[in-house]
Amino acid sequence: MEKEGCVLGARNEQRIKGLEARILKVEEAIIDIRDRLLGRPTWIVMTIITILSSACVGLIVRTVYR
Repeated sequence: MEKEGCVLGARNEQRIKGLEARILKVEEAIIDIRDRLLGRPTWIVMTIITILSSACVGLIVRTVYR
């Protein structure tokens, strides 16, 4: 009975090591995604840029076609 426990413990240890390796890969992927997203502007900034660009184009078109 005790030998069976040792075998089961060894199997569980291997599974734990495998899961730890997978967790490290997932953590690295999350950090990579976070770093990519940090370089992007927020939705509010994008909205402001769009509104200002539209206003500038509208004023240019209005001035040219007067």
